[in-house]
This record gives sequence, structure tokens and C-alpha cells, in this order.
Amino acid sequence: MKTSAFIEALVSFLNSVKPGFKVYYDRAPKDKTFPYGIISYVTASDLDEGDLTSFDLDLWTDDKLPSATEELESLCDLCRKSLNKRVLSVGGKFSSHIGYESRDTSDDREDDLSHRRQIYAARIFYINEEE
Repeated sequence: MKTSAFIEALVSFLNSVKPGFKVYYDRAPKDKTFPYGIISYVTASDLDEGDLTSFDLDLWTDDKLPSATEELESLCDLCRKSLNKRVLSVGGKFSSHIGYESRDTSDDREDDLSHRRQIYAARIFYINEEE
């Protein structure tokens, strides 16, 4: 899959934005710690010279903590500021431009977790099309 290099770079970048914050692709392990994020619902549409890709970034905090809501909102702001208008590239593979689309303030609460979903779009231009 051509987008796998983009997803790997995206996870790596997000794991560097805040100490203690970990991002996973598709599913978090059972031994995860809070706060954490999951990149999911990655879809790609072909463009003449690359892909238009959208993805969700689900952010989770432990709702049992008194500062859970503030921590979640701060994390939402940090991720949006870090990703919106971000150029992410890996030499010899791709170059991309990421844009923030929207946020879902879902009431999806599970096991005392607070959750927000951010939606992003990325234009990815592949350098080596032979893959």
C-alpha cells in the first residue's frame, strides 16, 4: 500500500509532539497509557500525481482524572497546531501537505474515557512510483 510510508511518518511525528503522548495506527494495545491517540479511517483517492487522503485522529484521556477535560482539550489544540498546514515528507518516498478539516465532540464514552475525534486531509505526492 502506497500510503503505508505516510502513515508510519505520521505516527512517528505525532509521537514526538508531547512527552508521554503515544499515537497508534488502527488500534491501541491493551497496556496503553493515557493520553493516547489512534489514527484510523484512512481513505485515499487517486490524484494525477499522488493521493488525496483523509484520516481520523481519535484522542483519549482517562475521564476519572479531575483534569481530564482540560487535558483532552489541550491535546486537541496541540495536535491541530502541530498537524494543520504541516508538510510531512520522507526523502525518496513522498511529500505531503496536511490540513485540519473538523472535530467531532462525540459523547462516545467507554470505560471512563474521554474522547475527541479530529479529521484531517492530506495531499500526498509520491516520489518513487515503482512501489
